[in-house]
Amino acid sequence: MKNECSVVQDLLPLYLEKMVQEDTASFVKEHLDRCPRCRAKFQELRADEPAQEPLAAGQEREAAQAFLKIRNGIRRRILTAAAAAAVGLAILLGLLYYFPVYHILQVQGTSYYSADEVAMLAYIGSREDRADAQTVLRQADAAFADCSHTWEENQELYGPLARYATSSDRDAASAIHSLDLWSAHLDDADGYLWVYYSSKALDEQGGTISESKNIPSLWYVEKDETGQWRVVSIKEHP
Repeated sequence: MKNECSVVQDLLPLYLEKMVQEDTASFVKEHLDRCPRCRAKFQELRADEPAQEPLAAGQEREAAQAFLKIRNGIRRRILTAAAAAAVGLAILLGLLYYFPVYHILQVQGTSYYSADEVAMLAYIGSREDRADAQTVLRQADAAFADCSHTWEENQELYGPLARYATSSDRDAASAIHSLDLWSAHLDDADGYLWVYYSSKALDEQGGTISESKNIPSLWYVEKDETGQWRVVSIKEHP
């Protein structure tokens, strides 16, 4: 018992600070429950332990206010950074929409187009020019979808756009296509359009007769005698 008391008393400071393992703590507690002498020693240690003075009400308020101030400051910084990132992304997307320089990369690898023609891709064009260009795109849509006329008839119907129609002698049952307007720049009587298209002519069984994929094309346009925009020439890498 005396040896056990000696061991327990050596452990009391650690036990008081809760720095012993659970099984050791159970051993010390059981000993204190049955040993008045060690229990008295433990009470002395507890009495000597400096008590932490509670914060005054004013100090608690100050501490809480300081914490809230720090938290709100961090939150403002996060919101400001997020807003700045959103604005920056919107500006970048806007610039890429109106000035799609990546389109230039898709055509500048060939010497077929001049530097001036490639530079036309740097700006998509005004809203008015793009709206006026829709009449030309509708003409092109009709040509792409047409597979019921002869080559001569297509020439008469569509002019230079006849190259996108499928002649009836090819026995095509249908034609599908996609057509995107890259840029439009129209003056009083003439101008140009950069377009990007894919097309496919299909037979009755759905097999492919002909296909063009991801083709950039430069269309020069003029107004006809009725004031309608018409394609007068097409420049397209062979």
